[in-house]
Amino acid sequence: MRIYSFSAHQFRNFDHIDQLVFPEAPLIAVLAPNASGKTNFLEAIVMMLRARSFRSRAEECVSWGRDSFVVQGQVDTEEGLVKLSVEYTVAQKKMRIQENGSLVSPVTFFGKYPYVAFLPEDAFLFNRGPVGRRNFLNSALAGSQKYLSSIVQYHRVLRQRNMAIKHAKTFEDIQAWTSLLVEYAQPIWFERLEFVDFLNNRVSALYKELFFEDRDIRVSLTLGAPSTESLGDILYESWEYEKKYKHTLYGPHRDDLAVAVDGRPADAVLSRGQVRGLVIAIKVASRAFIEQRIGRNPILLFDEILSELDPVRQESLLSHLPGSQTILTCTSIPEAIRAKSDVAIIDIRTLASS
Repeated sequence: MRIYSFSAHQFRNFDHIDQLVFPEAPLIAVLAPNASGKTNFLEAIVMMLRARSFRSRAEECVSWGRDSFVVQGQVDTEEGLVKLSVEYTVAQKKMRIQENGSLVSPVTFFGKYPYVAFLPEDAFLFNRGPVGRRNFLNSALAGSQKYLSSIVQYHRVLRQRNMAIKHAKTFEDIQAWTSLLVEYAQPIWFERLEFVDFLNNRVSALYKELFFEDRDIRVSLTLGAPSTESLGDILYESWEYEKKYKHTLYGPHRDDLAVAVDGRPADAVLSRGQVRGLVIAIKVASRAFIEQRIGRNPILLFDEILSELDPVRQESLLSHLPGSQTILTCTSIPEAIRAKSDVAIIDIRTLASS
């Protein structure tokens, strides 16, 4: 899968980006000085592919003083070119998503056009709270319609169950919501565990290939319950505590992704630069999982991924990129990119008025 063309109107600092036909080169370097909109450009692409930003609410993506944005383009898939259009209107707080001119729902659209992104803040993935790590799991698994449907339904039921707990007198008052929660939790756990097992079998070797460090890296899922098999019993036994704290104490909404390096937590062993490299290895491995799982090559979106790597590691990373489309932002063109023959360079300042 690759983006064939793209345009944007009133998105962030871009008043208008005329239709850009992407070069066919597998690696596309997007060049621009700092604070000129490189991350905004990637965010607009993600909005077109997923109808959701990776960092904020839709209304915050509308250019200052404007009332809407539109991002659209064509994606080249195994079934041919698909025209995508995503429009958000501030007054109505409404997202309008179209595929080939036909309206589609956000749930069926989400995850259909997969991507894997690395952002500078991902370097803090292991020393901040678990929400970002759960978001990473959800993003990687979004291409599975069974997972996506389960996670959407799970959180709907979770909200209803939490509301019911506040007024319930006995566990029987929330039994129906509990049964539904258990039903939707099982496929979530099944697919998360499968994904984490995939990472655990690949990340150590990939990290060594990319960054020349032989480390024992173990990826695991810290479950939000003592067991995946007896969640119903666990929730029954915790009823008195749930009644006290007024929310659901166990389930996939409490999961966390844990990474140990040489037997210790990753952020306690590795420097910031090494953690950055580890996250890059995990992202590259997750791209392979998504391709294997849904049979479609995810687009890679890398924001300033080379900025803290020395030339040798830059070259190593670039040599390990797959043949699928990779869009990489940078403030200057590293020698590792200049030396490659299959690279296209786009200067973002020539694309749009702001």
